Amino acid sequence: MNLRCWDVEDIIYNLINILRVLMEAENKKELLKICMEKGFLLDREMLEIFSELEEDEARKVIESIEGLGIGERVITKTVFSKNMEKIRNFVDGKSKMIMEKFFINFGYERTELAETKKENDKKIKLISAPNIIPKKVCVDDFVKYFRIRYNTISKILQMRQFDNLTSIRRISGRGNYTIIAAVFDKRITKNKNLMLEVEDLSGSARILINQNKKEVYNKAKDLLLDDIVAFSVSGDSEWLYANDVIFPDCVLHEKRKHVDDVWVAFTSDLHVGSKMFLEKEIMKFVKWINLEDDDNKQKEIAKKVKYLFLLGDNVDGVGVYPNQNFSLEFEDIRDQYRKLTEILNKIRKDIKIIICPGQHDAVRVAEPQPMIGEEYAPELNSMENVVLVTNPCLIEIEGGFRILMYHGAGMHTFAEEIEDIRLNYGHNNPPRVVKEILKRRHLCPTHSAVTYIPTEKEDALCINQVPDIVATGDWHRCEVGTYNNILLVSGSCWQSKTPFEEKVGNEPDPCKVPLFNLKTREIKILDFSDENFVEGKIEND
Repeated sequence: MNLRCWDVEDIIYNLINILRVLMEAENKKELLKICMEKGFLLDREMLEIFSELEEDEARKVIESIEGLGIGERVITKTVFSKNMEKIRNFVDGKSKMIMEKFFINFGYERTELAETKKENDKKIKLISAPNIIPKKVCVDDFVKYFRIRYNTISKILQMRQFDNLTSIRRISGRGNYTIIAAVFDKRITKNKNLMLEVEDLSGSARILINQNKKEVYNKAKDLLLDDIVAFSVSGDSEWLYANDVIFPDCVLHEKRKHVDDVWVAFTSDLHVGSKMFLEKEIMKFVKWINLEDDDNKQKEIAKKVKYLFLLGDNVDGVGVYPNQNFSLEFEDIRDQYRKLTEILNKIRKDIKIIICPGQHDAVRVAEPQPMIGEEYAPELNSMENVVLVTNPCLIEIEGGFRILMYHGAGMHTFAEEIEDIRLNYGHNNPPRVVKEILKRRHLCPTHSAVTYIPTEKEDALCINQVPDIVATGDWHRCEVGTYNNILLVSGSCWQSKTPFEEKVGNEPDPCKVPLFNLKTREIKILDFSDENFVEGKIEND
């Protein structure tokens, strides 16, 4: 019998699935056996949650439940929820990482764990820190994910109360309509007009943007695939002609000011562990922030710094790119985090240090990225003045300032696809890219532009709440700007120019620290690259 190639592949795929199912069944049997030995049983739902853990991890969790004295014969999700306070107390024990993993599988938010850890810290609040429950991802998860994104952005757009707002399916005779749709395809016609294929939850349509309509054409040519916007159109179900393109946009109607004279510092991309790590320069910054500078004026500013934001790529990592080991000072990522902790421990303890991960950190590359865990950075996790958060993350500090932290992997797509940025700015002006992100209220709308995991309840890369500050890293350049009253801050780096940056033509701007005053909204940029740092000041817009 002759089998075609795809038949063989299907057979192998099915065999693998059968083996996987058998192994899962065997694991569940073993779990039930362990539970029976401890004097209780798990219902089906709890058994599925436990089966996501490794055998040793599951055994330790079962042992902890036994020790809590719950007194129930069958452990259900309801029983477990009622005893959550007892379980919480166990989080601070020796098996914290295992229990945290179990909580996440159970559906317990990672943000809640972080808030429990920092419950005595009244000046920091996690508004949004995406959590992903480990599970097998299938096509339906992506379908649901895009539906959630569409509905989220559609609701934001509908707050503008458009005239003749309708779905694509309801367009019949010729007339004027407003539709909210995602861009499915985009191309230039032979007459130099722009043709879009768009879709909503009801159907699809074609929209033509005439090049003679300059204002509309300039808006539409910057649209990215999968952008969700509102179109004011005329025409019928066969052809629609665009009269306007409306982005969801982020607008802050009033600039927030704090009553207290507090400064916030931002930096990024330390790349500790790299041979090109600028340790001497960062120690100048540590000396400055610890009030050890001889200049009294600088001491006056430094003593008012209460927050330090680290925006990802805190260590150089291991195996991030080919032959990376030749450029590493520490080839064990745990040693890199120990060195990072050693440096941060020298900073005075009244400063809260908020840290999100980047692509070089010891977390998955796929976004949203979880907070840096104890497995690779136990010393960092144990620091009392350190708050570890996800990437991205929306955090609120004193004065009600909401800061959106994002390392910036999704920013590269904007620089490559939007003509104005590609030709005039390249990778030298991060705030210009963040303006486009805020217009779309999404950190990276184009599917597959970044590696991401579809979340179940919300699009983790969607900007649901308008922040006061957007802080980014990744591009190794210190830049500051504003957009609709929102402050845009790009962190600098503490690594000299790498061979990769030289290859792609990226010009880093290391050792600069932007500072922001919550009371006066004054901005300063300190340069620690020279023997005597230079103080710069950017006036408010």
